[in-house]
Amino acid sequence: MKKLVFAITLVLLFSYGCQVDKGSSEKKAKYIFLFIGDGMGIQQVNTTQVYLDSVLKNNQKLSFIDFPVQTFATTYAANRYITCSAAAGTALSTGSKTSIGTLGLNYNHTDTLFSIAKKFKENGFKVGLLTTVSIDHATPAAFYAHQGSRGSSYNIAKDLLKSGYDFYAGGGFLDPYGKELKHSVESIYSLGQKKSFAFTTSLTTIDSLSKKFNSIVYSIPNPTTESSIKYKIDQDSTDLTLADITKKAIETLDNPKGFFMMVEGGKIDWACHSNDAASAIGEVIAFSDAVKKAVDFYEVHPDETLIIVTADHETGGFSLGNKENKYSNNLSLLKNQKISKDQLFELVKSGFTHNPKPTFLEMLDLAKAKIGIGNKDLNLGLTDKDIEKLKESYNASLKLSMGSVQKESYMSESKEKFSITCINILNRKAAIGWTSTSHTGSPVPVYVIGQGATFFTGRLDNTDIPKIIEKFTLKEP
Repeated sequence: MKKLVFAITLVLLFSYGCQVDKGSSEKKAKYIFLFIGDGMGIQQVNTTQVYLDSVLKNNQKLSFIDFPVQTFATTYAANRYITCSAAAGTALSTGSKTSIGTLGLNYNHTDTLFSIAKKFKENGFKVGLLTTVSIDHATPAAFYAHQGSRGSSYNIAKDLLKSGYDFYAGGGFLDPYGKELKHSVESIYSLGQKKSFAFTTSLTTIDSLSKKFNSIVYSIPNPTTESSIKYKIDQDSTDLTLADITKKAIETLDNPKGFFMMVEGGKIDWACHSNDAASAIGEVIAFSDAVKKAVDFYEVHPDETLIIVTADHETGGFSLGNKENKYSNNLSLLKNQKISKDQLFELVKSGFTHNPKPTFLEMLDLAKAKIGIGNKDLNLGLTDKDIEKLKESYNASLKLSMGSVQKESYMSESKEKFSITCINILNRKAAIGWTSTSHTGSPVPVYVIGQGATFFTGRLDNTDIPKIIEKFTLKEP
């Protein structure tokens, strides 16, 4: 019996050793994509796929939903279980935990943390960072900045210039002229030109600029709130998408040595902070469209490409199913929402700034036209309780001085309550649940395909992802 056990042990050890040898000698990927859906938990992914299947019925799958390797990653920060985008972004970029609000520094700001993007650049790869929000926002900044506060936008942008990567793209900068500072400073554009940075709002000029400058910073020509790309739900055919930018980035970065590209779907998070389900679903679809561009590239270079799709954290405590609907869902009701919650707020605000003020019935007509509530033909009739809540919010908005009402940031809730109540009613009727307007501590999904994908198995932490990328793409066996 002992001899049999010994023989089996030898076989298992030999088998394991062969697997290790195979893994260490496996051809390394030279085209690496890291997609980060900011705020995108498994419920956001699942609900979007259910929406595609049951509402749009277009036989469309999210481009990453069937990736061969799928697992989960924990997201906690060094000093808090529920993380923020800065701490989570730093974990995903450097493989180290840090404190809330910190970018590229350790938890007590006594040591500098360096990202895999920097390591790829130092090893001769081209590097690109793309996002639907500002290029100095927390997630992209985590791949180049070293700041104790994610709110130090001007200094974060200066760190971008120091990083010297090849291609950056997004909605622009939050504070390129240093208005946040108390003294006069040189603009980011002026400083960048001295470092061979080219700044452009034209995709068609990128090819020529890349031949003359070391680094390209592309900003969309028509950014919306806080230097971001419009929500998909608010876009028309003239608006550029994350997929458009990803395609151009691939063309710009493609070279025989290889590249590393981080692509962020930043406004999944924003929509979930607003508890705006229809906009969140649209952002997941737009994010999937961008991933599809990488999948297309992978299909041409299957033995040289690695694609990882994950999130920095979950936002909103999102669920398909709520107390009111029990085991039923009515996702089709979300199709009646034509604009984002942010755009509805702007329309409501504009209405209340006029004299005479709009009547309650006029505001109900606006809600019916833009998100469908109140339309019995769409199964969106209002109950007496719904109407009572809408009247309360209407009266509260009437009392506000609308000229001074601003939504300070994507994370803040407006004092104007009518638009909030409208979206809440639609979400509730559609069987969407929310537990928060902030982040949660839920683990996030990880989807992987390509060369090296098999190393991303088992329960992961967010810090494992860059470590695995580095170990199996940069380090020698």
